[in-house]
Amino acid sequence: MSILVTGFNGKVGSAVAEKLKKHGLPFTCAVRNVEKAKRENGEAYSFVKLDLSDSSTFDQALEGIRKVFLMYPPGEEIQFQAFLEAVRHNGVRHIVYLSVKDVQFLPFIHHYKNEKAIRKLGVPYTFIRAGYFMQNLEDVLREEIRQRQRIFIPAGKGKTSFVDTRDLAEVALRSFQNPDNHRNKSHVITGDKAVDFYRVADIMTAVLGKKIEYTNPSVKEFKSFMLEKEADERFINVVVGIHFPTKLGLAKGVTNEFEKMTGSKPIPIERYIEDYRNEWL
Repeated sequence: MSILVTGFNGKVGSAVAEKLKKHGLPFTCAVRNVEKAKRENGEAYSFVKLDLSDSSTFDQALEGIRKVFLMYPPGEEIQFQAFLEAVRHNGVRHIVYLSVKDVQFLPFIHHYKNEKAIRKLGVPYTFIRAGYFMQNLEDVLREEIRQRQRIFIPAGKGKTSFVDTRDLAEVALRSFQNPDNHRNKSHVITGDKAVDFYRVADIMTAVLGKKIEYTNPSVKEFKSFMLEKEADERFINVVVGIHFPTKLGLAKGVTNEFEKMTGSKPIPIERYIEDYRNEWL
């Protein structure tokens, strides 16, 4: 029974695809631009067109699919409910949805509404409620770290429970391998500890061999700087929103669910920075 992996061009979707491939599970990667994906990845993966803002792509992408790794994509006019209906209509038997930690307290975000919609659908589901991605350091924060040796993000002095996307991929794999064990369950997945960005900067300094600072800008300073760089204002607001719970001291919760599920400790942030050190050099 084939799996459809959405979000392949992101950090989590690509990690899930890599994990499924390593373990020999049949799957297809859903992308908006199949030709571009083939150029960039060669024959490593199978691709199908899927655009969640275009319902005409839904049925073809879901043909022969029985399980879906589902992420809510960036963009406008996302037809999430229509896609869920297509999922049910096409006989999908399990949805593994990437959500966020503490979503139950955040009724104003997409994930809260999406979880509710998936529950109502009647298709068995697993929610992966993830902590803050370590991989954000090599994504939205990478340029400033490389060019100015600073972590420039309005996260205040709060701690956050960083999680490696490779661990999230492991949880997705196990959910697909043993769906009965994860049927209609929510897994809150974090790293082994919560740290603030000052500590992250210290770890990066030690691993990279060059001084990295966390400058703790205000939201106003961050927005002003990003607008000067001509960054998209919607993107800026998303980044501010992602870090706002940390700034308020609400993102430090740590769970042991990953260890209980896998028998292994989650990847610590020290190992993550060591594994990806070349991203910042």
